[in-house]
Amino acid sequence: MNTTLVSSLTSGASFLAGLYALRLFPDRRMGVPRVLLAALAVVACAGGVAAYLVFRRGSFFLGVDIVYCAIAIPVPLLALVFLFLARARGATRLARLCAFAALGLAPVCAYATFVEPYLLAVERTRVPIAPHNGLTRPITIAVLSDMQMLEVTDHEREAVRLAMQAHPDLILIPGDMTQVGREHLEEIRGPFQELVAALAAPLGVFAVHGDCEGASDARRLLEGTRIRLLVDECVHLESGGASLWLCGLENGFGQPRSLSALAELDAHADSGELRLALAHRPDVVYTLAPHSRVDLLVCGHTHGGQVQLPFFGPPFVLSQVPRSVGAGGLHEIGGHKLYVSRGIGWEHGHAPRVRFNCRPEVSLLTLVPEGQP
Repeated sequence: MNTTLVSSLTSGASFLAGLYALRLFPDRRMGVPRVLLAALAVVACAGGVAAYLVFRRGSFFLGVDIVYCAIAIPVPLLALVFLFLARARGATRLARLCAFAALGLAPVCAYATFVEPYLLAVERTRVPIAPHNGLTRPITIAVLSDMQMLEVTDHEREAVRLAMQAHPDLILIPGDMTQVGREHLEEIRGPFQELVAALAAPLGVFAVHGDCEGASDARRLLEGTRIRLLVDECVHLESGGASLWLCGLENGFGQPRSLSALAELDAHADSGELRLALAHRPDVVYTLAPHSRVDLLVCGHTHGGQVQLPFFGPPFVLSQVPRSVGAGGLHEIGGHKLYVSRGIGWEHGHAPRVRFNCRPEVSLLTLVPEGQP
């Protein structure tokens, strides 16, 4: 399905529907009801196509793209038409304000499409760890989540540079490293390996696979690099007085092998060492036993929702965790600490390129003994 063609045709039809609504009742004054009628026409047209694509064709991200394009193009254009018509027929002050607000969607969407997706932020988060877990000094973890690249660009190079600039003790990659599909994996493999060649840390660099690559694809992608892929596997790490256990989980985290790996991680609780879990999806937190001694779970997947509305947060995060958790950052669910990275990239394929109030991030987690200033 040609995403651009479908979105363009729907945007054009939405504009014409809104324009027809604006031109109805030519003898009446241009008031708020006319603005609402035009908006309703756009919503009915674009929303109807989006609903069909989502519920009948299973194209969720294409449905999102349809709605986003309608907000970005037809709505501001209709606002311009309304203001032009209002000059001749007159309009209420409130109707003009609504039109100016709709007109303002154009620069907002331009920023969300062409600027914010590339505005990398460095999110520094302090994570207090219970003193009985053997943490004798602060440990810095760099998280490079959801790079989701179609090609290697300066954006990804900057993310790697920012991570290495912090001189982390440990580097974690929670999956979705590329989004090229298996058929193009070999094309990006060389440039990707050149990109990650700079990644190094005293405790190592570890990854799990995500939704965009299976375990076999991830192994092929990382073959020959210093990055170790963990698939339902626990490893013991030790360097410079820091000692910890790390468990990397398969994306089918509810399966017996994943639960067995988590049980193995918990079995090291008596060692008095730090215990970390790495997974792609934050939903893993619901598979932890109530008495689990995992000190921190690090995940990605949600991209922070990519769009976070003021006073509301992300409309959806495609995860079972609450939207406030999927929005990113350090949280606690069921007594378990969970860090969700907003990621470096964004959803490709049928989805629109958009980030709003949700900058891509390189996450720097500093684990410190609880109570330490």
